[in-house]
Amino acid sequence: MRFSKLGVFFALSALLVLSLGSCRHDKRYADYLEDERAAIRSYIKNNSIQVVDEKPASAEEWLDEDGNPVYYHFSDGLYFHLIEKGDTTTLAPNVGNTAFIRYVGTNMAGTVVYDCSSKLAANPQNFRILSSPSSDNTFGQGFQKAVRNLYSGGHCKIIIPFKIGNGYNNTVHGTTITDAGMYQPMIYEIWLCRVE
Repeated sequence: MRFSKLGVFFALSALLVLSLGSCRHDKRYADYLEDERAAIRSYIKNNSIQVVDEKPASAEEWLDEDGNPVYYHFSDGLYFHLIEKGDTTTLAPNVGNTAFIRYVGTNMAGTVVYDCSSKLAANPQNFRILSSPSSDNTFGQGFQKAVRNLYSGGHCKIIIPFKIGNGYNNTVHGTTITDAGMYQPMIYEIWLCRVE
């Protein structure tokens, strides 16, 4: 039986595609972690972000001498950049309070995944601040930690690794995506409207 060169090429191409597709399902957790670290490093480099291990003490220290953002790296992996602290005379977000927020969430490629930032929307999103939020919560550990570093009127940007990311969220545009379950690090811009 004779095979044409074109037929052999297509057969080998199909086998290659099938084998590459099956390799993706064999990814280990360590592989996802390494992919995440590489994506975050790339995002930090491409956006001229300076990462520090000591939280800036003043508003001016959240930008470097060239005006680039400074992100504080928490021990749990959260990267936090304060844009506006908010009104410190208002109630601080603590366990048991309800935070009313607007936010935009993008993946590392810059694609918007969540967006409830429009001031034209009737109401901001809200959630109860938990003592032990996890990645099972719609607003997980990293997101809640960021909000707890703001006051009403506050504004920040964060990078959340998937291990402290958000869980299933069907409240924004009916999305079924989950940061943690999809092993997806995310970038959020958050505005804290008020705390009750």
